[in-house]
Amino acid sequence: MSLALGATAVGLGLGYLLKVQCVLHPWADNFQYSHLCYNDIQPLFGVRGISRGLVPYRDVQLEYPVLTGMFMDVVGRLLRGLFRVNSDVGYFHLTSVLLAPFAFMTTLLLRRHVSAERLMLWAIGTPLILYSFHNWDLIAVAFATWGLVAFERSTNAKSGLALATGASAKLFPAFLLPGAVLHRIALKDRIGATRLVLVFLGVYVAINVPWVVLSNGVSPLFDNPGWSQIATEVELRAPDTNGWLGVWLFHAKRYPDFGTVWYWIQHHGRVLFPTTWWDPGQTGYRDFVSIASFVMFGLGSALMLLKGWRRRLQEDGYPVVATGLGILAIFLITSKVNSPQFTLWLVPLLVLLNVPWRYALFYFATDLAVYVCGFYWFTVFDSPAPGWKGLFELSVLLRATALGVIVWSSLSAKRNFPDFSSRPGQTEQKLS
Repeated sequence: MSLALGATAVGLGLGYLLKVQCVLHPWADNFQYSHLCYNDIQPLFGVRGISRGLVPYRDVQLEYPVLTGMFMDVVGRLLRGLFRVNSDVGYFHLTSVLLAPFAFMTTLLLRRHVSAERLMLWAIGTPLILYSFHNWDLIAVAFATWGLVAFERSTNAKSGLALATGASAKLFPAFLLPGAVLHRIALKDRIGATRLVLVFLGVYVAINVPWVVLSNGVSPLFDNPGWSQIATEVELRAPDTNGWLGVWLFHAKRYPDFGTVWYWIQHHGRVLFPTTWWDPGQTGYRDFVSIASFVMFGLGSALMLLKGWRRRLQEDGYPVVATGLGILAIFLITSKVNSPQFTLWLVPLLVLLNVPWRYALFYFATDLAVYVCGFYWFTVFDSPAPGWKGLFELSVLLRATALGVIVWSSLSAKRNFPDFSSRPGQTEQKLS
């Protein structure tokens, strides 16, 4: 245990040192981009009304599901109530302290099911270093991991509870539910499948419905055009409908962002076929991508689930983790929204599966290239020279390729240690 937790502490420490540069230095002259320390925590402290004590979804619209919104709000109130501080600097420090346990939670959940070498992908991999304090996704990642581990231990109620809680912080843990249900059905355990679904729905409703009621009739206060000066090209405007539903309408109305293949299709498409249809302010290309990405994700997920169903007789049951990895990777390829910390979603599943190291490291390398090239491009955003912009586009395409390789690998990937109570054998170092 000491090795696993120590490695996680190192990963978190490096991540904190990277981001804390933006705390120690004003966000001027593109410092947050040139020093790779940009994070959502500091700017959203003021932009989303946390500094003013506005109640999320009732007084101000958020683009995050309710559990993340609650966490953001509570940290702000703790900061003012316990420490008598109300600054983005203090908010970053306290948020980092309260997010760190979710990383350790994920480590503890994984350590009994994987080898020490494999666990290092999580503990000191580039995703944890770059994104642990970039946003709030560690919360959902921890609950998604708990949901998978609980499922493998045949505790359906706990699995449903964990996945629903994670989905209330970020939607992606819900993508793991269909495979888990199919696994129980394949074993003719209809009671287990029913319990899993009912607990998931019950917990999700219990967490979300109070906020649906609370946010009814909210006044529009969410009218910020973006998070930085680069938002002039891709505006992020308030949804027409406020409250709980506004979270989903906000993302539905977003234009494809820089980190997606969709953005670069329009970038070249508007040169080859000049028309206002491509413009961010128009509904043409935006709505086309919304529909196309949804259809592609739906079809891809259905194919992954079908492939898993065909594998159930060839292997030890339905491949829940492998199917989940494929679905998440398909989502990251097809989605019109890309946030850097989305990479964290895949790491626990890459740890649990025997996906070849070279594929995982290829993905990490391309993701790192997107992170570095993207932020350095933002420092010269108005420059006509290709430079960082060209490197960023190439990195986005290579990362999409790496995700495609992961999807392909997930079609045959297996759990590293299918006997979930066993520890790694003599060929790999045991965790102490």
